[in-house]
Amino acid sequence: MFPEDFVFENFKGKTLDQFLSAGWYRMGSTLFTTKFIYPFNNEITAGVFWLRYLVDNVRLNKKSLALFAKNSRFTFEYKSFALTGELITLHQLYTQNLKFTTSGSLVLLLEDIYNIVFDSTIIEVRDDGKLVAAGIFDIGTESIAGIINFYNPDYKKFSPGKFLILLKYQFCVKNNIPLYYPGYFMPQYPIFDYKLFLDKNATEVFLPDEKKWIPYHKFPETDIKTP
Repeated sequence: MFPEDFVFENFKGKTLDQFLSAGWYRMGSTLFTTKFIYPFNNEITAGVFWLRYLVDNVRLNKKSLALFAKNSRFTFEYKSFALTGELITLHQLYTQNLKFTTSGSLVLLLEDIYNIVFDSTIIEVRDDGKLVAAGIFDIGTESIAGIINFYNPDYKKFSPGKFLILLKYQFCVKNNIPLYYPGYFMPQYPIFDYKLFLDKNATEVFLPDEKKWIPYHKFPETDIKTP
């Protein structure tokens, strides 16, 4: 579908939509696709499956609504992504005690920090002016792709990661964006299941071998094997 020698100047608008729908995802300042990764920096591989929410089909449950109420003390703002020292410090705090592998540098993770390749937006969540959580996502024409959520570990009891997923969903609703790609999950490792919490009935999973999206409730988890 995408020849190896086909070069894009950027991945914005409909171009991003097309790649996301084909099971590709952002890595730094480019896009990639894979079926397996090494999630914990060891020799064990795990099968990964990309997810997307059908925004119009999402029905928020009581837990999601309660999370909005629980976080009502915070203020939040959507704006075009711009790297700041405040964000770098928050990301460093977040990565200190993670149980899975990720970049310890926000600059190295994103690479495209000037929005040249991607059209990136950030959500900043503040507690009385203090930055306590942030979520970055890329915008296409009919889709967004969640890139990273990070937060001050002292605020873990407020479930800021899930709260940011809700705020990204809310952005889609307000801007009439029908597809929200939150990233991948791994059936073998429940630590990534939080990406499914919004509404499993409105979630689709990409099957890389068949190159198609299916409803989550039809996902053949029992057939998943690690090579």
